[in-house]
Amino acid sequence: MTKAQWARSCMIVLCFVGQPGQQQQQQQQQQEVVDTAVKPSTEQQIEQQGVHCPQQNRQQQQQQQQQQQQTAIMQAHRSKAVGKHKFEYLDHTADVQLHAWGSSLAEAFEQAGLAMFNYMTPIDDLQVHQACSRDVSVSGHDLQSLLFAFLDELLFIYSTEYIMMKFIAVTSLDTENFTVTATGRGEKFDQSCHECGTEVKAVTYSAMLIRQQPGDAEVFVIVDI
Repeated sequence: MTKAQWARSCMIVLCFVGQPGQQQQQQQQQQEVVDTAVKPSTEQQIEQQGVHCPQQNRQQQQQQQQQQQQTAIMQAHRSKAVGKHKFEYLDHTADVQLHAWGSSLAEAFEQAGLAMFNYMTPIDDLQVHQACSRDVSVSGHDLQSLLFAFLDELLFIYSTEYIMMKFIAVTSLDTENFTVTATGRGEKFDQSCHECGTEVKAVTYSAMLIRQQPGDAEVFVIVDI
């Protein structure tokens, strides 16, 4: 064997010896690429394992705190309730603000109507006459316009017939179509036997506010006197 043939044989042997190592290295690199593509990132693992729950818990806690604050505000404004009724009068420049509440929006509407009549004469002193029973049915385009229409209709009954309501019962309140029906009962106002308060001239939208939460509702309405 010549030297050239011997050298060529050595190169062939080296090539065969080195090739498996290169193939193994290439296979490892390819596997690493596959593993990287398949293996989820740390952020994905955290999201899959629900580690974001603390953020959801914080949001729930904030909502609970807001509800508690709202409840505290509601209770703080109810310290001047008239007798056993669920309404009070808040000071306002030149006018008066009616504040009424109840376990439902329907009851808050009822109490707002009674608050308006009570400001003109104490409703506890009124009698109930069957002839002075009136049905009310009004509609609006939102809750505020519905409340306005409801009180305005009650005030219209007083202005035209001088009937003061001792009891008001809301029989239907649709907060989707914004309609309300109610029945009021009382008697005609007579200056000779009824105490004269301050006459309500008109209902206004000024600073009108309606608040609701499960099991509780309240309304604020300023009336012109």
